[in-house]
Amino acid sequence: MATEPTIFVFANAEIRVVMLDDAPHFVGKDVAERLGYSNAADAISKHCKGVAKRYPLSTEGGMQEVRVLSEPDVLRLIVRSKLPEAQQFEQWVFEEVLPSIRKCGGYMVAAPDETPEELAARALIVMQATIERQKAQLAAAQPTLESHERLVNAKGRTNLREVGKELKIGSQKGIELMRQVGWIFKDARGKWKAYASAVDAGYVEMKYATFTNTAGEEVATQTVYVTPRGVTRLDARLAQH
Repeated sequence: MATEPTIFVFANAEIRVVMLDDAPHFVGKDVAERLGYSNAADAISKHCKGVAKRYPLSTEGGMQEVRVLSEPDVLRLIVRSKLPEAQQFEQWVFEEVLPSIRKCGGYMVAAPDETPEELAARALIVMQATIERQKAQLAAAQPTLESHERLVNAKGRTNLREVGKELKIGSQKGIELMRQVGWIFKDARGKWKAYASAVDAGYVEMKYATFTNTAGEEVATQTVYVTPRGVTRLDARLAQH
């Protein structure tokens, strides 16, 4: 059964968000119009690559199946928007809206005539079911790495050499692209490091670790990883050029 969307507000514009397949999806029309696209349907058709998904929502014309967008497709619309505030919209989506949804593993909307006590009880049931489902998923998805070259951690972060492969441009071109856009640089020892601005934007992360070498000395290492948000940003950039 479909539930009513959660409504978030950005610069006096309502952005509706629904949960679909256990993931937040944004009403495409709301996002496209707020980003300045004159024809929302056309913008979504041109720029969004994800599987087209629809969700039943109540509109002025009655119940309708409206197009909803996953996070990567929302980012694609942001990247191609010509509005100056598109960057602020991106920060709002990824730093306020999504964290607020994920903080509790989703959101609850009161049904008509539902008391606060009934809503709380329903929320507890949903939370318990979510925990059990996550436990089952973790047990069934033990990570197996095909080789030491394939380094994707539990949060979906990808090492530099694999990004180009995911984008189908090759490892070296992928690394060069990240250097050109100002995400990474080589230090005096020839090791790749991340610029603070790229880390702050959520495109890359630095992972710190230590190990003991053959001489018995403890050595610190730093590795750059690209986040799913970063990969999507690079994919959108390639589509523009």
